[in-house]
Amino acid sequence: YTCVAKNEEGYSARSDLEVSVMESPEILEFTFGSKPVNEGELRQIVCSVIKGDEPMRISWSLQGEDLAPGPDLTTTQLGSRSSMLMISRVSHRHSGTYTCTATNPAGSTFHSAELIVNGTEWFGHGKHWKYFVYLSL
Repeated sequence: YTCVAKNEEGYSARSDLEVSVMESPEILEFTFGSKPVNEGELRQIVCSVIKGDEPMRISWSLQGEDLAPGPDLTTTQLGSRSSMLMISRVSHRHSGTYTCTATNPAGSTFHSAELIVNGTEWFGHGKHWKYFVYLSL
């Protein structure tokens, strides 16, 4: 666009303006599957941004907390529009809701998936610890 302004004395000013319309991100839905997974199994999901302008930032969280990589949990950027979350050996501590968030200058969006894990867990207080086995059918 070009804007031209003139006053009564004949002076004028001109300025060119470029307008760019950015599209906010859209994430392709993903899931860990409909069945609980067993401890020790591998699970991975990919968060793919199918719409939206770059630059794009993709991040992961678990139960609302930023995901910290560890020996059995990694996130890998796959190009500029996808990120893979991989759990090499699932355990009960990996249970919960995982959220992928995609952000660009036009906005932010997210998609979540729940991971349910069959397995074992110790819980209790003081000398009174119990062993709990949980299975989902």
